[in-house]
Amino acid sequence: MLRVLKDDGAILWYDYHLSNPRNPDVRGVKKKEIYALFPGCSINLQRITLAPPLARLLAPYSWTLCYFLERLPWLCSHYLGVIRKR
Repeated sequence: MLRVLKDDGAILWYDYHLSNPRNPDVRGVKKKEIYALFPGCSINLQRITLAPPLARLLAPYSWTLCYFLERLPWLCSHYLGVIRKR
């Protein structure tokens, strides 16, 4: 990705932070791994997306509750990030 990225370009990263114990095909990518993939880059990561099992359970009753729970990083299952060359 870095090879084809323009100097003023950015990589948008959205991936699992947590592995799914029930599905071995879903493996979380840790922050340390992302930094190792893009050495020397500016990386801004945020944990987002309320864990889908929790969202599926709560959303039929309260979208508002899901909205506020998604603000708690430890309940979020994905990273959203922007990666830029320095």
